[in-house]
Amino acid sequence: MRSIECSDSESIIEVSVGETLCYRFVRHESVGIDAEVHIDDTSIVRLEKTDSKYLYPERLKRGWTGADEETVCWYFKALKEGATRLIVRNLFRGEVEKECTIELIVKKY
Repeated sequence: MRSIECSDSESIIEVSVGETLCYRFVRHESVGIDAEVHIDDTSIVRLEKTDSKYLYPERLKRGWTGADEETVCWYFKALKEGATRLIVRNLFRGEVEKECTIELIVKKY
C-alpha cells in the first residue's frame, strides 16, 4: 500500500494495476472539518474502503465535546490501465475550503 497526497493544486502519480493507495486526512466533525472525494472514472480506480482512528479516544466520554478528531484513510484500488483523476475537497462547515486534483496514471508493470 502506498500513501498519496496533494502536494499542490495538481499532482500526477503513476501506479500499477492492482496497487492499493491511501489518502489520509483529518476529520473533526464537531468543528466542521471534513473532506470529500470524486473519482472521474471508477472503472480505472475505485474507493475500496474508509478507515478512521480517533486521535484522542480517551477523551470520548459522555458530556465531553470536541473529542471526535480523527485520522481518516481512504483506500483506493487501481483496477486497470488508464488515467483518471481524484478530486479532493477539504471542507469547513460544508463549504469547500481547498480543492486539489490527483491525476492517477495506471500502468501494467
